[in-house]
Amino acid sequence: MPPSTTKSAGPSGDATSASALPAQTFVQRMSKLILSVQFLWFVGHLVTVIQALTYALFARYGAGGPWNYAKAYYGTLLSYGIIMYKAHGIPQISVAYLHRILADENSWYFALALNWAVSKPLLVTLLPYTVFSLFHSLNYLRSEVVPALLPPAQHPTITPRVQDAILRLVKSYQNPALRLVAFAEVWFLFPTITFGVLLGWTSFMAPLLYARFLSFRYMTSPLTKAAFSELRTRSDLLMAHPQVPPAVKKIYDAARQQVTKMGEAMQPQAQAQ
Repeated sequence: MPPSTTKSAGPSGDATSASALPAQTFVQRMSKLILSVQFLWFVGHLVTVIQALTYALFARYGAGGPWNYAKAYYGTLLSYGIIMYKAHGIPQISVAYLHRILADENSWYFALALNWAVSKPLLVTLLPYTVFSLFHSLNYLRSEVVPALLPPAQHPTITPRVQDAILRLVKSYQNPALRLVAFAEVWFLFPTITFGVLLGWTSFMAPLLYARFLSFRYMTSPLTKAAFSELRTRSDLLMAHPQVPPAVKKIYDAARQQVTKMGEAMQPQAQAQ
C-alpha cells in the first residue's frame, strides 16, 4: 500500500490532531479543517470511495456508469497528485526528478489511475484504489474530522468512543484488506488486463505499464512478493499434472523463466533506488 497510508494525518505529515488545538468556535474549527491541502487530499479519497461504490452497485450498466467510473479516478488523481506534490514539488524536466518519481510507489499508482481514467470502464481496476482510499478516509476521519466536529474538551465521553470505534475498525480490517489487494493485483488484475487487450477492454500499453508496476511492487512490498510466491507454487503444481500437454508445460516453463529473468534484472535497480 502506498506509504501515505500509514500517516493518518494525510499529506502534510503532521500528526497533530484537532484535539490538541486551543478552544475555538465551530466555524473556526471547520474553517481550519476545510481550508487546507490536507482536507482536499481527504476529499479526493472520499470521492474515490463514493464514486467507485456507486459505479459498482448502481450505475455499472447505466448511461452514467462511465462517468461515475471516471470520477472515481479523478478523486484518486487529486489525492495522489497532492501526495506527489508534497513529496517532490513542482514537476521538473530533469533526470534527477524522473528518478525520484520512478522510485515513488505513489507515482505508479497515479500513472495507472490516469490510464484507467481515460480507458473503458473495467470494474476490477477500482479495487485497490477503493480499499486504499477507504482506510485513508477512515484514518483522517478519526484524527481530524471527529475532533473538529466533537471537540474532546466539550465531549469527553463521546469523542474518544467514536475515535476508538474507528480505530478498532481499521485495525481489524486493514491488514486483511491490504493482503486481499496484493493478491488481487497479482492473481486477478494482471490476467484480466492482459486478456482485456484481446477482448478490446484495454489498450496494448496497459499490460506493459501494469507489468512494470507489479515488478516495482514485487521489490518493495512483502505482500506482493508473497502473492507471487504462492502463485508460482500453485502454478507449478498445476503444470505438474500428467494430463497437462507437454506443449503447454513448455510454454509455461519459458514464461516462468522470462518472468524470473525480469525480476532478477529489476533487483539492482531497486537496490540503487
